[in-house]
Amino acid sequence: MIKIVHSGDIHLDSPFAMDDLQKSQARKNELRAAFSSLIFWAKTVGADIVLIAGDLFDSRNVPGDCASFVADTFSSFPECRFFISPGNHDFYTPDGVYGKVSFPANVHIFKNSHLEKVTLDIRGRTVNIYGYAFTSPILEKAPFSGFTVPEKDKEDINLLVGHGNLSGDGGDCPIMLRDIEQSGFDYIALGHIHNDPGIKRTGKTHYGYCGSLEPRAFNDRGERGAFLTSVDKDGTTANIKSSFYRLCKRIYAVEEIYVVPQMTSSDIASATLLAIKKAGYGSDTLLRIIYHGYLADSANLPESFDPVFSELYYVEIKDRTCPAFDLDKLSTDPTIKGEVCRLLMDSLRSEDDGEKRLASKALQYALEALSGRDIEI
Repeated sequence: MIKIVHSGDIHLDSPFAMDDLQKSQARKNELRAAFSSLIFWAKTVGADIVLIAGDLFDSRNVPGDCASFVADTFSSFPECRFFISPGNHDFYTPDGVYGKVSFPANVHIFKNSHLEKVTLDIRGRTVNIYGYAFTSPILEKAPFSGFTVPEKDKEDINLLVGHGNLSGDGGDCPIMLRDIEQSGFDYIALGHIHNDPGIKRTGKTHYGYCGSLEPRAFNDRGERGAFLTSVDKDGTTANIKSSFYRLCKRIYAVEEIYVVPQMTSSDIASATLLAIKKAGYGSDTLLRIIYHGYLADSANLPESFDPVFSELYYVEIKDRTCPAFDLDKLSTDPTIKGEVCRLLMDSLRSEDDGEKRLASKALQYALEALSGRDIEI
C-alpha cells in the first residue's frame, strides 16, 4: 500500500482583499503556515507521495523569500516525493519561479503541456506518476484526452496529477468525464476548482478536486484541507481509500438576514447573534453578513465593530436593505405596486415569521423591479 497526499490551489503569496490591512497581512502569513502544516501532516501520516495539482503559487513570479520558504519546506521531508503540475496561475516558463528556483531533488515539476510520466519503485511496487503543466494561462485541451494507460503498465499503480476544469469550459484545460473513465488511471488528483472537494469514481478510476488548502475569499467557503489516499492493487484492480483532513486556520462564511419594518436595532442585533450562534461561528471565522429587506427609519444595522461580532475573526457587512414601506399607504395605491401589495397582504401580516419574511422579500423584489432597480438575490 502506498500513501498519497493530494493538495493544490494553495496560491502562496496571494493578496487578501480585506478592509483590515493588518489582518490582510496576517492572512498571507497564515497561508504560508498552512503550507507548512500540509508538509508536516504529510510527514506525520507517512506519505510516500505528495501530489500538488496546480497553483501552488498565486503567480509565476513570486518574491525570493517565498520561493526559498517553499524549497526549504520540501527539503524538510526528504523521504517523500513531491510532484507539481503547474496551473493557470503559476504556469511554467523558464523565467518563472519553477524555472529559476532550485528545488530539492525530491521535487519533480512537470514542465510541458503534454503528458509526461515518472516511474518510481516504492517498497517493491511500481508506481507511475503522470502529469503536465500549463505553460501559459490558457490550456485549450486536456493533455490526457484520448489517453489510456498502456497494457503493460496496468498492474502498476498509475496516478495522474493535473490542473483543469471538469465542467468542460475552454481555455482552462477542459476535462471530460469520458476521458477520465477511459484513461485507466487508478487515481486522478485534480486542482483548479476550489469549492468542490471530494473524491468520486467513474469506471475503475477514482478522481476529484482537493479544493483550496486555505480559503482566500468569501466564494471559498467552509473547511479546507487535503486528501490522504491509500492505494493498493491486486492485479489490475486498485483498492483505494480517501479521507479529507482539515488543515486551514480560518473559514469563510456568509449569512443572509432578512429585515422587516417592525424590527428594531435590538431585534436585528439579536437575529444576527442568533445566526452566528446557530452556525457555530467562532474565532476562526471570517463572516460576511448580508442584510436584505426593509429597514425602519428608527432602526440601524450592526457595524463590524459591534459587540455582537466580538467572537469572530473578521466581519464584513453588506447592506442590501431598502427603506421600510408603509403597508397601509401602499395597499391603497391604485397602480400595480398597490395590487402586488394587496395580493401579499395576508402573508405580510401573518403571525408566521417565515411566511412574513418570504412575503416581504417578494414585495421588495417586485417594488425594485417596478422601479427599474437591479434586483440582488
